[in-house]
Amino acid sequence: MDTRRDFVRKMIGGGVILMHPPTAKREGTLHSGPYTIDNPYGDVQWDKVKYIPSATHVHVESQEKFDKIYHRFGLRHMPISNYYPSAPTYPIKSIRYNQYAIQWNDILLKGPQAWASELPADLQAKLPFQLGDFIFKNVPSDVIVSPNAEHHSFTNAPLHACAPGSMYSSGNFDVHDDFKTKEHGYGIGTGLPWETAFRKMIDQLLFPDAGGITVNHPTWSGLSFDQVVKMLDFDVRVLGIEVYNDTCATNYGDPGLGWALKLWDNILGTGRRCLGFFVPDHTVGRGKNILLAPSFTEYECLRAYRKGAFFGALSGSGLQFTRISLEDNELSVAVNDRASIRIVTDKGEAQKTSGKEVQYKIPMGTGGAPAVSYVRVEAIDEGSEQIFSQPIRFIK
Repeated sequence: MDTRRDFVRKMIGGGVILMHPPTAKREGTLHSGPYTIDNPYGDVQWDKVKYIPSATHVHVESQEKFDKIYHRFGLRHMPISNYYPSAPTYPIKSIRYNQYAIQWNDILLKGPQAWASELPADLQAKLPFQLGDFIFKNVPSDVIVSPNAEHHSFTNAPLHACAPGSMYSSGNFDVHDDFKTKEHGYGIGTGLPWETAFRKMIDQLLFPDAGGITVNHPTWSGLSFDQVVKMLDFDVRVLGIEVYNDTCATNYGDPGLGWALKLWDNILGTGRRCLGFFVPDHTVGRGKNILLAPSFTEYECLRAYRKGAFFGALSGSGLQFTRISLEDNELSVAVNDRASIRIVTDKGEAQKTSGKEVQYKIPMGTGGAPAVSYVRVEAIDEGSEQIFSQPIRFIK
C-alpha cells in the first residue's frame, strides 16, 4: 500500500520531495524527520534542460490566431484552452468547423422536445448544422498541442479553471443562447459544483503523473482566499493559481485585476503547495510559462507542469534562470543576464541583489527546521522583463 508520501511523490511527478536530514528513510510519512523539502527544481539538469515556452491558458480559435501565437508570441507547447464548448482542441489537425455543433441536430430538430420550429427563420435556415472544413491546416512540426479547455459556469463558485492534459469537455456551442439552448435547460458551461467537475478533469488526464488543474485569474473572478485554498486542498493535482493573466491586466482598465501575487504569497505562507502560472489568455501580449524539460515531448511538457519545473515570464524576451539549486540550506540562483534579483519568503523580501548570481542562506529556527516556510525568486532586467521561480517549500 502506498504511504501518503509515496502518493504525493507520484501525483506531483516524483523526485521533488526530499527528506532532511539526508540519512532519513525514503519510506514513511510526509512529515518524517525535522522537515521535508519540496523543491520543484531538484532534478533539473540545468546544463542539459530544454527551455520550452508554454501557456496553460491561451485561446486559439483560428489558423490566424495560431500563427500569431506561434510566430509572434513564440509558444512551442500549447495546451489550447478554448470554450463554447469547453472541449480540447485535440488532436489539433482533426478539428473542424461545426464539429461540436452537429451533435445538436437531433436535439434541435427531432423528438418530442425539439424546438427548432420556434427559432427565427434565419436561424432555422442554418439547420441542420453541417460539418465544415478543417480549421488548422498549417501546424508546424516543432509545436506540441496538448488537450485542455477553460471550464466555467460552476454552480458553487465564480470560477474559471483550465485542465492542461485532460480530455474533459463541458458546455455547448450556443454562447449567446441564440438557439435557445439555455431556455430549454442546457447550460453553456459545466453546470456542476467545482468538486464534481474537478474529479472529471482529473479522471480524464492523458497521463496519471502529468498535467493537472489551474485556478484561472482569481482576482478578476473575485475568488476568496478560503475558496482558493479549499480547491488546492481538494487534490494534489489542483496545481495552483494564475499569478498573472494578461487579458485581465490589460482589457478592463485596472491592471490589478490580472495580478494575484499577494494571494500567491498568502497561500504559500500557509505551507500549501501552490504553483504560480503566467498566461496570455486571449491576448498575444504577455505571460508565459517556461518549461524545464529533459526532452521536447508532450509527456515531459505536461510532467514539468505537474512537478513545477518551470518559471513564469512576463514577456519571454530572453531573461532566464540558468540555475536554482538548494544545497546545505543555501539557495544558489543564476540568470543569463544582469538583473535585479529578489528573494522572497513568507517573511517578505529577504534579499535583493544586482548581478547574474546570488546566494541566500536559509535562516534556521528552533528544532533544526528552517525559520521560513518557502522561498521563491524574482528577477527583472533593464528591459523590464520579469521572471518568477516556483516556490521551494520547507514542510515541518
